[in-house]
Amino acid sequence: MNSTSAPQWQPFLSVFSQELMQNLTPRLLTQLMRGAGSQFARQYTLAGAGTVAEMQDAMNRVWNELGWGVVEIREAQDWLVLTHYHAPLKAVFGADSLAWAGAFLESAYETWMHQLGADSQLRMSTAGPADVSGTMVFLFGR
Repeated sequence: MNSTSAPQWQPFLSVFSQELMQNLTPRLLTQLMRGAGSQFARQYTLAGAGTVAEMQDAMNRVWNELGWGVVEIREAQDWLVLTHYHAPLKAVFGADSLAWAGAFLESAYETWMHQLGADSQLRMSTAGPADVSGTMVFLFGR
C-alpha cells in the first residue's frame, strides 16, 4: 500500500502515528514495530531460497504484491547488506516516524532470514537513518 493507491488510509494513519508518538516512548514504538514486523514475516512466509539472489527474489515478490517497494541484497565482508527502496513508511507515518517505523522492516527481514535457515545468533540491524527518499539500509550478521 502506498498513500496514492489507498488515500482513505492516509488521514487515519497520520493521526494514528501522531497519537503513538505522543503516548509512547521511542523505545516502545520501536518494540511495537519490531513485533509487527516479525508477525508480518510469519504471515508472509517466503518460498525456500538457497542463494542471495533467490532470497532477494522471494522478498521482492512479497513487496511487489503489496506495493511496498523493493529490496536489494548484496554480500559485504561478514554481512549481508539489504537496501530497501520505496517503502511507504515515510509517506504513511511521516518523516519523524522513520527512526521507529523502520524497525518493522528490520524485524521482518530478520525473521525471514531465520526462517530461511540463518543461524539464530545472527541479527538484523539498521545501518543508519533513512535517506531523504526513505531508503533504508540494514545489515545482517553478528
